[in-house]
Amino acid sequence: MVEGFSIGVLAERAGVTPGVLRTWENRFGFPSGTRSASGHRRFTDADLEMVRQVLAARAAGAPLQLAIDAVVRGGGAPRRSVYAAAAQEARPLRLGRRSLVAASHAVEDECLARGERAVVLGAFQVGHRYAASEHRWAELGRTAAWAAVLADFGDGEREAGGSPARYQLPADSPLRREWAVVCLGESYAAVVAAWEVPVVPGAAPSYEAVISTHRGAAKAAAGVLVSAVRSVGGTVPDEAARVVEDPAPGPATSAADADRTWLRVLAELDPLR
Repeated sequence: MVEGFSIGVLAERAGVTPGVLRTWENRFGFPSGTRSASGHRRFTDADLEMVRQVLAARAAGAPLQLAIDAVVRGGGAPRRSVYAAAAQEARPLRLGRRSLVAASHAVEDECLARGERAVVLGAFQVGHRYAASEHRWAELGRTAAWAAVLADFGDGEREAGGSPARYQLPADSPLRREWAVVCLGESYAAVVAAWEVPVVPGAAPSYEAVISTHRGAAKAAAGVLVSAVRSVGGTVPDEAARVVEDPAPGPATSAADADRTWLRVLAELDPLR
């Protein structure tokens, strides 16, 4: 016989509504509880404590995805896309490939120009797209605290010894349709995350994107990429794991630093250059 209490009791004791917990369960598989013989989900004091920890992390400013991952340590949270994680923290918009390249280069250049030992992560869909930026990422990896890229490289191999470390995406990974650049530094954070929208054959590529210097969005996106690295057997250095998985929000990107990033985007898009 399964003991415990209902989701309504769990919500009451945690100080939230049952609807909030059901939304978490639908999106993140948390709180999972245990199914009784009658099909009802039952929860325990351990589940209650975990919910309270998530709420405390949220009150401290952590993104929901990151708060849940930090509490359950990846044990039960379903795999999600980088775009979906970032979009919880910032408004998405529809962009073409040229604008996404400009935004990605702006984040990469600002990350390089600052000289911080940042965590720099990228998702490139397929290997030839990474190859076009490999010279940039080699420089990012040279001074980063940790740099890693994920894509369908076509060779099924993982090259984890270099910098950036390179990881092959599984065939069923949602990241195979996504584009991402994340920089998490001491005083600067930024993310470009997008998924490729299906279009008719011959049409120009179109992406739904999130571009943000909000640290919460960058950390949420980085958390998904770190989980993807671990899912294919990669090891995340302790220093990088602390930066990405700390539920505390961390320092905000200053308005001046955000402005400089957007000016870099405009400069790259300027047709008079």
